[in-house]
Amino acid sequence: MKEIYLVDGYNVINYWQEFNGIRENDLEHARDLLVHRMSEFMAFHGYDGTVVFDAMDVAGPEEVEMYGSLRVVYTAENETADSWIEREAYQKARRDGRRVFVVTSDKAEQDSILGAGGFRISAREFHETYHKTREQIHEGMARLPGRTTRRELGGRIDGGVARHLEELRRK
Repeated sequence: MKEIYLVDGYNVINYWQEFNGIRENDLEHARDLLVHRMSEFMAFHGYDGTVVFDAMDVAGPEEVEMYGSLRVVYTAENETADSWIEREAYQKARRDGRRVFVVTSDKAEQDSILGAGGFRISAREFHETYHKTREQIHEGMARLPGRTTRRELGGRIDGGVARHLEELRRK
């Protein structure tokens, strides 16, 4: 059974230095960057991943989007990402017997996750793990046969963005 990673999106955005300046000016862009990075990480390792964002102050029901195999959840009105993650971790770890890893630096949430049978990973620790994975990806790509040093745009953007650009080009 695949391991499950539940990522507290805003917690990670607030702890990773590369999001400084981005989150203050364009929070949507910061979310998109995090989702792209998490999608890449989960796909490389073959994990089931979910990034959860609070929608505490936004009216409406929970929204779920898929980015490849990565699930992105915007919680329902009056629900925190912490409570959503804790409920999901308990269900997956205790009821389904899955190995659940929760990425957050929130101490209270970490304690709840341990009580639910999950594993905690701080945002700082996950930052290091993510960057080691990026190095592995780049090393693997450099060894691909026929690989050149050319860096074309199509090889550097997300598949969804490429499709959108192609649609615009065809109009």
